[in-house]
Amino acid sequence: MRGDGDRYLADALLLTSELVTNAVVHASGGCTLNGSFDPGRDVLTVEVKDRSAAIPTLGPSGRARDIGGRGLRIVDRIARRWGTARTPTGKTIWFEVGERGHGVRRHVNG
Repeated sequence: MRGDGDRYLADALLLTSELVTNAVVHASGGCTLNGSFDPGRDVLTVEVKDRSAAIPTLGPSGRARDIGGRGLRIVDRIARRWGTARTPTGKTIWFEVGERGHGVRRHVNG
């Protein structure tokens, strides 16, 4: 990920950490990571695949003293776009970081 995508690396690491933590806590069997940078779109994409068929949703924000429940809110706030897709063996949760454009849909279910 060295090169033009470096400016998005800190955000990508934070969001990847959130999604991997969700996979470890809520899915059994670990997870798989894929990442790519598209220089034509100036977008860094990360996918986290796990074996749980449960699709996460943005829940209520919770109380300040709650320990969990903020991961997807962080993803929703920072990512250019993010979404979920069912797979034959579970699901994929993905996000994009990059310049935000007009008309970009933040959350996409597939």
